Amino acid sequence: MQLLLNTLLALQRKIMRIKSTCLFIFFCFLVNQANAKDYEYIVKKVNYKNLVANLYLPVTDKKVPVVIAIGGSEGGISTGDSNGKMIAPHGIAVLGLAFFKEDGISKTLDHIPLEYTFNAIDYLETVPEIDSSRIGFVSGSRGSELSFLVASHDKRIKSLAVTTPSKVAWYGMTTASSAWTLNGKDVPALSLELDKDAPLLDRFIAALKNEENVKKAMFAFEKINGPILLISAEKDHIWPSTKMSNDIVNYLKEHHFKYSVVHHSYPTGHGFSQETAPEIRQSIIDHFLHTL
Repeated sequence: MQLLLNTLLALQRKIMRIKSTCLFIFFCFLVNQANAKDYEYIVKKVNYKNLVANLYLPVTDKKVPVVIAIGGSEGGISTGDSNGKMIAPHGIAVLGLAFFKEDGISKTLDHIPLEYTFNAIDYLETVPEIDSSRIGFVSGSRGSELSFLVASHDKRIKSLAVTTPSKVAWYGMTTASSAWTLNGKDVPALSLELDKDAPLLDRFIAALKNEENVKKAMFAFEKINGPILLISAEKDHIWPSTKMSNDIVNYLKEHHFKYSVVHHSYPTGHGFSQETAPEIRQSIIDHFLHTL
């Protein structure tokens, strides 16, 4: 009986030590979180081939992961810069990239070569402060087409965060042909249906009903080499981003995609809202902090 009692007491002391250790680790975590400070960062104008980009680089003595950031149909570099200011303070570099509507590149969203973004990835491999084995991509709306195309063709992209995405490539904004090219050839893409006077959402929905065309223009999501975060708008007035996001999730399940796929939808329009913006921004930051 005494032997059993001694054994139980010894076991109880061991459990208490384990609890104390866990508690100590937990409080250390809280202290570290409380003491965590935003990274300072510098902004460098990129001078590489014909890229129009700014590099937001956290100030640290360690190599950092990086996220390529692009906008949508608004063009220019402003959205990339906004992502740089949002993400870089968290210790992740950002390449704010324009893919049209800037000097030296296409003025319109037409015939954009995927090679342009491949060059952006090449550039990141030349930056000594960057860990080029950890490259992510954040995009939105029509920029989602470019990020899905690039990520499905280039294994160096290891994580994606996409807002109001499309599941297929679409025609350009001013020409009756694909917005995207690869090796000088048009990427298969859909054109809008119905009359120009019809609501834009209806025109996209009508085009997506042609299953044969959709199959040709749909991205090879299963070839993407990392986790995916999808953020959609349930009351999207531009195109059915929530429906297409659900289709992407189902497609990847059918193809036994080995990485995580997370889809958050919000009861807002295409541009989301002031109320949802903070949560969306944080989810994008958290996604890259956990996947790069």
